[in-house]
Amino acid sequence: MMRRLGLLIVAAAFSLVAGSASSQMFIDQKNLSSEAAKIMGEVCEALVIERGWNPATVWVLDNAGHSLYMYSMQGAPWLSVEPSRMKAQTALQTGRPNSTYVQGAEARGPYAGTNVGILLNNFMAGGGLPVIVDGQVVGAIGVGGTRTPGGDEECAQAGIDAIMNE
Repeated sequence: MMRRLGLLIVAAAFSLVAGSASSQMFIDQKNLSSEAAKIMGEVCEALVIERGWNPATVWVLDNAGHSLYMYSMQGAPWLSVEPSRMKAQTALQTGRPNSTYVQGAEARGPYAGTNVGILLNNFMAGGGLPVIVDGQVVGAIGVGGTRTPGGDEECAQAGIDAIMNE
């Protein structure tokens, strides 16, 4: 009888521990919607036209790195397509603007800065920004091709601001 009672107590204790452990196995996570990605891209395109910048490419990723939106404006340099994706990917992976890598590389010198970028498969050019909601990276946007100093990043920020103010 005592042995059976002991087993029941152990089983009850295990189920309590297992129950609380299973709740720790899953997290609630926000993600960027395809509708938000579309708004970001359209706002960016409108800004490029409004400012008279060179046509650009916009790429938006969700929190897992899946493409939600990609648009290359008519006349955008063909070399802006893959870099815009890589800018978004770098911002997603690091959770910070790509321009911080450029600043860091300039501070460390071209050799050290380039090695860090290559080792981490990051694209070190401004124009990639993470989309952060409640401290979580929910996606990222990459813009390339405006050929205006700071233009790619300004365009990306305008896209983010548009969905944050909705």
